[in-house]
Amino acid sequence: MPYDTSKTGKKGTIVVVDDIHANLHLLTEILSREGYSVRLVPNGALALSSISSAPPELVLLDIMMPEMDGYEVCARLKADPNMRDIPIIFISALHEVFDKVKAFELGGVDYITKPFHPEEVLARVSTHLALNRLQRHLEEQNAELQTEIQERKNAESALSRLNAELEQRVAERTHELKDALETLQKTQEQLIQSEKMSLLVSLVAGIAHEINTPIGVGLTAASHLEEITQEFRNSYELHPLKRSALETYVKTVAEASQILVKNMYLAAERTQSFKEMAVDQISGTLRRFHLKSYLDEIVLNLTPALKLAECHLLLNCPDWLEIESFPGAFSQIISNLVMNSVIHGFEQQAGGEIRLDVTCENSLIVITYSDNGKGMDQEQCARVFEAFYTTKRHQGGTGLGMNIVHNLVTRKLHGQIECASIPGGLTTFTIRIPFTQENL
Repeated sequence: MPYDTSKTGKKGTIVVVDDIHANLHLLTEILSREGYSVRLVPNGALALSSISSAPPELVLLDIMMPEMDGYEVCARLKADPNMRDIPIIFISALHEVFDKVKAFELGGVDYITKPFHPEEVLARVSTHLALNRLQRHLEEQNAELQTEIQERKNAESALSRLNAELEQRVAERTHELKDALETLQKTQEQLIQSEKMSLLVSLVAGIAHEINTPIGVGLTAASHLEEITQEFRNSYELHPLKRSALETYVKTVAEASQILVKNMYLAAERTQSFKEMAVDQISGTLRRFHLKSYLDEIVLNLTPALKLAECHLLLNCPDWLEIESFPGAFSQIISNLVMNSVIHGFEQQAGGEIRLDVTCENSLIVITYSDNGKGMDQEQCARVFEAFYTTKRHQGGTGLGMNIVHNLVTRKLHGQIECASIPGGLTTFTIRIPFTQENL
């Protein structure tokens, strides 16, 4: 029977298979001294039983053993789905001839030779344990990513169905409303198909709500027009037309028409604003623009998210400031910063305040973004721009938002960004970028 020499096993469990007891005890001494949990097995058959009942993190397997050699043990382990991923390091005496190609083809990851050199044994064991743990971690991350991708596809599919239903209902009322919704749908499709627009996809529901408000008012006015027109027609067919009735009808029609036109213009303006910002992000075109008015448009499109988080944003930017840059990059940077505040900074905290201050410093634009949320500790602040770093991994967070911000500032806009924060205090991002991106 196999016997166990483990105590705490804090560094990992290793099964050693060898028919020579001296080798077993020597390897036990080397590995146990480093904190590994070691199980010793004297032959191949017992090794299969021991490993199957309690899979270790690594196997040291002697090749030359009676009855069942190491090759056969390895082949059987690799044929079992529950044990195939356990790394196997073969053991062979220096004077023995063994087939290295066969050993690797069967699934072995490495080999060590007798007499054992403790430093070599520990180095190879440590390396393959680390590689195996990294592989398992990558597989777990990949599974999480696949789940997130499927969830996004489901959300996009549901959103497409919702848009189709909304378009059909509005098309029955007015051609102008249909045009506005078709523009919104095309814009949304462009956003979904663009890799850079994943953030705006999450805001589409809020934008649709902002547009639905004037659309709803317009629909009510259109319905009222239809009803009073039918009543007027019925009355005209049954009774002589009176001047007072005609005046009342004309007045009501004028009021309803004014409401309808006003709200249609408002819906069209909201849709056009959203469309222009989407085009900027997709095209990445360099152009001159007034920074203050463009930032106002960005904040307007973020209003639904800010309302939902019960926080408000204060913008301070010179009205005269005109720059030559990439407006789409500004939109993505500010949107990601705001969503970072909403999701992380103001989590379970209402009444938060965000400040966005723009100043000029020599040939640079200085953008200071700050929120009074829960803040970050020193480690979080130091790692905030790392790709895939997130404190909400198991809540669907990808850890890419702030990394995108960093790349846009440093690569697209040729600038610099710094972060300063303390737990429970102010979090500030300071961005410095050139006035013009031409020839950079």
